[in-house]
Amino acid sequence: MVRIRGDHGGMKPSMVARPVSTTALARLRLAAQGLLPVALVGERLGLAADPVSAVRRMTALQSQNLASGLLQVAVRTRACAESAVLEAFASGAMVRTWTMRGTLFTVAGEDVRTFVGLAADRVMRSASPRHRELGITEEDVAVVRKVAEERLAGGAGMTRAELFAAFEAAGQPTAAQRGIHLVSILSHRLVLVQGPLRGRQQEFRLADEWLPPGDALRDHDAVEHLAARYIASHGPVGERDFAWWIGQPLGAVRGPFSAAAAAFASVPFDGRTLYCAPEVAALAASRAGSRAVVAVPGFDELAIGYPDRSVAVPDAYLERIIPGLNGVFRSMITVGGRAVGTWTKGGTSRAPSVEPELFEDLGPATAAGLAKALACIESFWAG
Repeated sequence: MVRIRGDHGGMKPSMVARPVSTTALARLRLAAQGLLPVALVGERLGLAADPVSAVRRMTALQSQNLASGLLQVAVRTRACAESAVLEAFASGAMVRTWTMRGTLFTVAGEDVRTFVGLAADRVMRSASPRHRELGITEEDVAVVRKVAEERLAGGAGMTRAELFAAFEAAGQPTAAQRGIHLVSILSHRLVLVQGPLRGRQQEFRLADEWLPPGDALRDHDAVEHLAARYIASHGPVGERDFAWWIGQPLGAVRGPFSAAAAAFASVPFDGRTLYCAPEVAALAASRAGSRAVVAVPGFDELAIGYPDRSVAVPDAYLERIIPGLNGVFRSMITVGGRAVGTWTKGGTSRAPSVEPELFEDLGPATAAGLAKALACIESFWAG
């Protein structure tokens, strides 16, 4: 476990004196999330050299949609190649599993135990009424755990369908979401994680065999550690942002967040004090990234990594990004970290293409940036 706290290459925590605007906040978060070129913001903030570095820097990327989760990682790397993301999953350096908020995230392998250990009790308590509706008992969990441990021992992998078939053969029904809840329970108990892809499906592996060795951080230490990582990767943010993101009560995170924030720069916004890495705060005095065009997939952390979506998604476009406000986020085209359109996958299976839908005229100055952003997505599909 690498503990990160205020590691800013020698830069001291600082304070931005004047309040920043919403557009400036969006731009600073765009930089913090590693979505800008190295030439624009430097090595520490620019696009990562490889997928594992991108995921470690981001701390966690929401990945309930597998395709979007893969692309989220890729757009934060210089090559933007799907093959490199798949290789990272195959090596075990990156893992997709249930962590906070009962949602699937992509995290570095060494972080899984800390995330799951912090979230499991709360998530399982929240899910217990549904477990009772589905007739899931501790005896049932013991049965499927035994099946999983026997079938996956020695480095074997099984897809969800194969695992469900094994559960059914042991007398455990998997219909009506019962199977996925059983898998979630085993994942929150760190029996299972999702590993390499086989075709377009991820294999389940035994956590003890698949995860790198190391102990989890616990309690206050875990919260403070993850608060520092969240500030560095998503800032400027406040304690309420972090409490929502980590899925913990505000009272439980306030002390650890405050301790972590002491090593970071402060930024005033809308009557609140937010925190970010000093190198991100330094960009407030410039316009670096204000015209940067970045295309991101649906459910990207740029929009979904905060409880208040309005920073990345202007109110006028909210229902066009989140139709019906039903929690399904469309793929976005952003300028300066603010949504200006959406994109969909078009073309053919052999020659896919990006089909943009812009909400406003970007003008000729951003045309080259738009073309480059869309080419990044197409290069991901190409390999």
